[in-house]
Amino acid sequence: MTHSDAKLWAQEQFGQAQLKDPRRTQRLISLATSIANQPGVSVAKLPFSPADMEGAYRFIRNENINSEDIAEAGFQSTVSRANEHKELLALEDTTTLSFPHRSIIRILNL
Repeated sequence: MTHSDAKLWAQEQFGQAQLKDPRRTQRLISLATSIANQPGVSVAKLPFSPADMEGAYRFIRNENINSEDIAEAGFQSTVSRANEHKELLALEDTTTLSFPHRSIIRILNL
């Protein structure tokens, strides 16, 4: 995905997020763009300036940001795009995870 494609995707996906401060929405878009450009890379390894890295971690730690609000923006964006089509192909991921080792079960609080 090119940077401009990732930014456009992030803007469409999260631009309407209601995070009670437009700067938070902009930070979400910026963070989503960076993650989309380098999928699988941890936030700590993204090519951020020190200020942007601190901003990303502040966003992640911010107790005033509700993950449900971020998800809702994504859901609404998906619904909007889905309504543009007469037919949709719905795929389901049937992946299952098994954690048989007791130490993992304790760590994951299962």
